[in-house]
This record gives sequence, C-alpha cells and structure tokens, in this order.
Amino acid sequence: MIEFDAGIAEQLSQVTTTSSVQVRVGTSNSEMVLASVLQPLIQGFGMGGVYITASKTAPNVIEMMNTIGLDISPVHFIDCVSPGILGGTQNPYPNIGYVDSPIMLESMLLRSLHYLENSGSQQNFVILDSVNALSIYNEERILAEYLHTFINTCQNRQILSLIVNVPDQTPAGVLANMDLYCSDLIDRGQVVIN
Repeated sequence: MIEFDAGIAEQLSQVTTTSSVQVRVGTSNSEMVLASVLQPLIQGFGMGGVYITASKTAPNVIEMMNTIGLDISPVHFIDCVSPGILGGTQNPYPNIGYVDSPIMLESMLLRSLHYLENSGSQQNFVILDSVNALSIYNEERILAEYLHTFINTCQNRQILSLIVNVPDQTPAGVLANMDLYCSDLIDRGQVVIN
C-alpha cells in the first residue's frame, strides 16, 4: 500500500475546472504522484475524466491503481502505446479506447472530448501522461503547439487539464511553453534520497 501525498490533494483543492496543472514527476516516483493526483479528483471531488497514456499502457496503469486500491471506474483511458505491441488491444477492461500512434495528437484530444461529452459527469479532468513520452515521437514545435491547443480547449470547456512530465526528459522549449501555458504547478520532479 502506498502513502498518498497529502500536499497534492491540498494543491488540487485550490484549482478550478478551468485550471491547467503541470505535474512534474521523477522517474522513481511517478506512480505515487499519479495515484496522489487521481485519488482526490475521483474520491474527494467526485470528478470523472480521461487519462491519456503515452508512457505506459492503459492496462498497466489500471492494474497499478487496482493494486493501490483506487477505484478508477469513473476514468476512461485513451491508450496510444498498446497498438504497437503484439496483441495490444486485447484486455479485460471496458474503459479503454485506442489511438493508433503517439503522433496522432489531434485524435487524442478529439477522443477525450467525445468521451467527456457523453459521460454525464458534471466536473471533468483530462490527464496527459506524459509529455516527455510524446516528445520522443513528435517534433518539439508541433508538440508545443499541440499543448497550447490542448490547454486552451480544456479551459474553454471547463475541463481541468493535468499535464505530466519528467522535467529532465522533456525538451527545454516544450517545458518553457508549459511553464507559460499552465496556470498551476505540482512539482514532485526532484526526488531526494536520504
């Protein structure tokens, strides 16, 4: 059982549905940080949402959250990793949709919006996990433009956007743009080991 980061829940209690939150994680603490983000959104605030997976497969994220004991049934996953893996789209989870490639940025946003419009939830979020994974497949300028469109679209539709990245694995120009575009920052990117 992991211990949730209460500071993240406190920070999230200060944001609105028009906020855009940059979530900086380290490679060793990303699961704990993401669980600490999802737990207050789902259980504390009663929100529904979309989780876009670009760094891990959606079944892996779901299994990790199930192991922690977090009910992620109000979350729809958009997986842009699995289709490239043999047998990638066969799994027991009904709350997963697929995008053929991590370069199909517009498709990720459109599928997210389509799901949220039909979900019936009053307050919604979209988590993009992660920018550094998308930067492997997409040119820096295009990714920066996409993030600007993604954030503005979510703000205009009153959808809380949370954009995950590992700062030292994210291109400097994209990171600078996120600093400019995002209204809030949860920074757990520096892990101190005693």
